[in-house]
Amino acid sequence: MKKSLSTLSLLLSFLFCSAQQSVNASGGNAYWSSGAVSYSIGQIDYSSAGSQLTEGVQQPYEIVSLAVSETSGEKNIALYPNPVKDILFVDFNGEKYVNAQYLLFDSQGRIIRKGIFSQKKTELDFSALPASAYIIQIFQDSKNIKIFKIIKK
Repeated sequence: MKKSLSTLSLLLSFLFCSAQQSVNASGGNAYWSSGAVSYSIGQIDYSSAGSQLTEGVQQPYEIVSLAVSETSGEKNIALYPNPVKDILFVDFNGEKYVNAQYLLFDSQGRIIRKGIFSQKKTELDFSALPASAYIIQIFQDSKNIKIFKIIKK
């Protein structure tokens, strides 16, 4: 009975534990007066639950979701051309544009530009911005009405 319990616990530990094995191309140890570090250069084999083997370098990552509620009703606002090279047109297509503002975010989520729409069809200059993906959020009377993803060539 004792042997079967130890065998069962060993089997369960293999099923629910993860293991790592490193196939190194290079590596070594670095020492200094206040400590030491061991390093390796190579690929890591990562086995999860004993059934899946994945190769690759493990890196920490962070999952961030951007969730913003829009007001009810679909707004007929058009942005073109997308992808944009120099000038992006924002056309309200008959929608009310008075008190409409925008925030332009870079791929890191930082606000890089903000402004107010003064016409039904407005031009936004993207010529000074680097090629990347951007998010533009359009507000009206302090309420979010539309969000677009823009690609800058």
